[in-house]
Amino acid sequence: MFFIPADNTKQKNDADTRSYLWLEIAIPLLSFGGALLAILLWITRAAIDIRITIVGCILASWVLAYLAWIRPKKDIVALTTPIYSFIFIAVPSDPFSTIVLEMLYAASLTILLVRLKYRFGRPGLAISELKELSDPLKTYVRQTKGICEGISPKTSHQATLTFVMFAQGEYGAAANASGTAAGEMEEAGNNSCLTQAFKIVREHADLLDRSLPRPQTFLTFPPEDADLLANPTSVSHGDEQEFYAALDNALLLVFSAAWNNSGPDRTHLLSSQGFALKLMSS
Repeated sequence: MFFIPADNTKQKNDADTRSYLWLEIAIPLLSFGGALLAILLWITRAAIDIRITIVGCILASWVLAYLAWIRPKKDIVALTTPIYSFIFIAVPSDPFSTIVLEMLYAASLTILLVRLKYRFGRPGLAISELKELSDPLKTYVRQTKGICEGISPKTSHQATLTFVMFAQGEYGAAANASGTAAGEMEEAGNNSCLTQAFKIVREHADLLDRSLPRPQTFLTFPPEDADLLANPTSVSHGDEQEFYAALDNALLLVFSAAWNNSGPDRTHLLSSQGFALKLMSS
């Protein structure tokens, strides 16, 4: 458990998180709300053009596009939803068809929101977190700075490549970079825990690159390294959880090594810190 200081950055991030949470809630409220209003107008046979309720879906589309735009990794599908929303205006339809289309579109927007939230990083990351690290990642990087000392600039750059390539799903490149770094670490006699982290990332990246299942035996951290891990686990959690926990901890150690020793690469690390923050909370 890490102590998180209550500084201005954290307060700003908390405010941003609340703002973006309300925007996320607005998407289903606007889209399904418009559809429900259309149903109400249809049932009551009100003397109002039922197509006016389409505005709810259009507004929800723009909110979703905005949430997609502020992320470092762009979701093209979510960004283009406002274009599709105008199809409702351009294509005439009867009341029943309008209601069906609105319900289907509202459901689609909600699915895209869930996809955006869990596959494209945290809301607001591009605006509020690309200048410095955010807690608890910042605290962890600071606490593990000691084991990252003495790493050569070349190895630090390999650490950056390892983390960024893995975060982007370029597993082959991540496996090559982590393998190179592990060899350099062993040759230089650097910290054994950090060397093990590179080996673990290489193993997982290679498995993912070749679409192979979890092996019966796999690399983990020894018990004496538990204090250096962001999310230590016990053997009672089972092989499956231990397997993925080892990867999460290894990636975070690699991130720390890259951040603490490679100043010129920090811009690339900042653009991938959303992935690191997800690892911290896993």
